[in-house]
Amino acid sequence: MDQFFQQLVNGLTLGSLYALIAVGYTVVYGIVQLINFAHGEVFMIGAFGALTTYLLFFNGQTSVWILPVMIVGAMIASVSTAVLMERIAYRPLRNAPRLAPLITAIGISVFLQEFVRLFYERPAWTVVVFAGLAIAAGYAVGSRQSGANLDNPVTKWYDRAPLLGGAAGAVALWIVVLLISTDVSAVYVVAAVVGGAVVGTLVGMAAGQAAKPHARVSINVRSVAVSAAVAAVAAELGWVLFKELINKVAWPSAKARIPFPQLDGVTGKALQVGGVTIQRSAIFTVAALVVCAVLLWFFINRTRLGRGMQAVSQDPDTARLMGINVDRIIVVAFALGAVLAAIAGVSQGLQNNNIDFRMGFLAGLKAFTAAVLGGIGNVYGAVVGGLVLGVVEAMATQYIPGQFGGSTWKDVWAFVILILVLVFRPQGLLGARVVDRA
Repeated sequence: MDQFFQQLVNGLTLGSLYALIAVGYTVVYGIVQLINFAHGEVFMIGAFGALTTYLLFFNGQTSVWILPVMIVGAMIASVSTAVLMERIAYRPLRNAPRLAPLITAIGISVFLQEFVRLFYERPAWTVVVFAGLAIAAGYAVGSRQSGANLDNPVTKWYDRAPLLGGAAGAVALWIVVLLISTDVSAVYVVAAVVGGAVVGTLVGMAAGQAAKPHARVSINVRSVAVSAAVAAVAAELGWVLFKELINKVAWPSAKARIPFPQLDGVTGKALQVGGVTIQRSAIFTVAALVVCAVLLWFFINRTRLGRGMQAVSQDPDTARLMGINVDRIIVVAFALGAVLAAIAGVSQGLQNNNIDFRMGFLAGLKAFTAAVLGGIGNVYGAVVGGLVLGVVEAMATQYIPGQFGGSTWKDVWAFVILILVLVFRPQGLLGARVVDRA
């Protein structure tokens, strides 16, 4: 009997991990009818985000209070990846044949794996990210300063040209200054910021004049100057962070498994309850699922955004006519799934004591199986499906006799379950929430 309960605990732990990832699949599918096969890599990037946070700020420490900060770092990495994925890769294909976003998702999955494998130990790429963030920050502040509507679908890029030109001009001068000297002394910082603001303003005004025949709105000089100044300051702050913080860390190679931080309280000596051994990381994983499930229920059923998600999942066209910003709801769906995937990534690292760039592939497939098992499109079904899949895997490992048993066959049995569900109950255990759209 102790053996049965031990396998039940193992199965619930594994199932909780699958459930956290599976919710991301089912939330996105429920909103945009898309199977995001790159979601496993969002989970993987969450684990690397937590590790990065630890190496940057807490390297060598083991206090349990580090864990919440690591989770926040994981969330930032996962949500940023998921939102960029939706904006750059999926949104342009929203009305394309379904095969197009599916192939795109597989391509993104491979790209993210290879990016982490090749570049995690070489952080110079973050300078490019800081440059992009500086341009985005300059444009955002400048557009707010101008007060103009820059979202006209026909002329938006002409309308935005002065602000984007100002921010890009400031960042371009910042790059030139870096090529001359990488010093972060006060003289160079002031020169880069002041020079960037001036040059950016001139470039922005020139871009505005070039786009003026096609633009619908006019941007004043003050807004362009604000855009350039903010971009210059943001770019210089990014360089200081890179030089004084990021570049001083000895980053491990992601081409092999990387040890994950072991923290007091959530790792260490296992607990014994009778004849059952319970790992501390397992308690964290199950507790994380319970807390996330409760918060998710509250968010979906008790908040305005959650009700908007329900409306869009039923009929996006009618929801748009009722004043709901469908694009915003879709971004929220991707971000919500990414948050849960990030927590799952931290849980996986704590359980396995290591992470690697391939960890998201199989975990993503298992989570997809769990989502289908519970009913793709049904959030609660994803949780149930994950728990059922984890328990079935654990029990099959222990109780199936002969050459078809053991841990080497657990992945086989997981996908056998997927095939059986698709054949005999394609709507899943709880039934997918499908609405016929006129």
